[in-house]
Amino acid sequence: MQFGSRLRTARKMAGMSLADLAGRLGWIISRQAISKYETGRMKPSPFMLERLTETLGIKPPFEPILQSSKSELKAHWRIKPGEIRGERIIELERCNYDTGGDFVQIRFRERWKLAAKTAAALKFRLEDYVKRCLEVESSLGIAHKFGNPLSGRAFLTAADVETAAFEARRAWGLGSNPVTNLLGLLEEKGIRVFEVRAIEGFEGLSGNFGSVPFIIVNQDFSVDRVRFTAAHELGHVLCGFPERESAESLCHAFAAAFLLPREAVEKALMPARRKISFWELKELKESYGISLQAIMYRARVLGIVTARQLRNFRETVRANDWLVKEPVQYEGKERTTRLRRLLSYAVAESIMAPGRAAEILGVSQEELLSELGNIF
Repeated sequence: MQFGSRLRTARKMAGMSLADLAGRLGWIISRQAISKYETGRMKPSPFMLERLTETLGIKPPFEPILQSSKSELKAHWRIKPGEIRGERIIELERCNYDTGGDFVQIRFRERWKLAAKTAAALKFRLEDYVKRCLEVESSLGIAHKFGNPLSGRAFLTAADVETAAFEARRAWGLGSNPVTNLLGLLEEKGIRVFEVRAIEGFEGLSGNFGSVPFIIVNQDFSVDRVRFTAAHELGHVLCGFPERESAESLCHAFAAAFLLPREAVEKALMPARRKISFWELKELKESYGISLQAIMYRARVLGIVTARQLRNFRETVRANDWLVKEPVQYEGKERTTRLRRLLSYAVAESIMAPGRAAEILGVSQEELLSELGNIF
């Protein structure tokens, strides 16, 4: 990737227009000049090169993210806002110059109301992340493919969703056990998981990069909320619910059933309709990483608690201001690990230079080597 292309990508990833970047530089250069840098019609002076790289965090030397080959994704995006049955979406067309174009649709639920610049920056950041993953996998000769265990099935009702969650767990060998790192599990099953921070009011979304599904989650929220968001988006990925209002409630039901299977709820809270203590709910949250509120709603769906019990619980939640911050926290960790693990392997086996691995991770070479520690 030439400097101009990399400059444009870095600017887009930062959510800046040409004017925004010129302003960030103190208007010592015009937006027209920056445009000429990006298109290769003009080269920056050493002074301006330094200011641009510092402002956008571009690290020289300007090496390509992907080596030129027929398998690489030479892509650009065209953003088209639209409406589908009340759900605001942003559609992107990825034009692959080697294989023709394919269509990528990313759903933003209306509640997020992302600004156009924020949405565009998110797309460029996602594309950059996927390219980095592809480069590492290509270096190691890994073909990372996704297989949907629920492919070809229709899920239209709450009962269907319960079956879908059960079958997904069974196909992935989870039984009724807690999932200790859901983001890591999704990566291993072929779903790209991208973590973001500092996007106000945004929790997560899902879509496809070509034929590869992805999920984006905001790590600014509590761990149990991140897990529920990821499981909700997994519902979109696996079940392919038709575009209608009930799709979101079905994904919520899928998330609850996937994170807290029926067998686990029945084992902990049966017999049905008996009184339930706070300690029992606390134990389930600490084990399965799902909120107290989601546990009670799940128990109500399964007929284990009565409507009155749920109502009393909700009144307690409101009275104690537990809606956002519950009195017990899930102590597990949710993090993506696959890219770092593959890079560790590549560096240890001298398949990739430490400097390049550090650039892919966005850290210094010293920081990467310190993290890797001794190699045996």
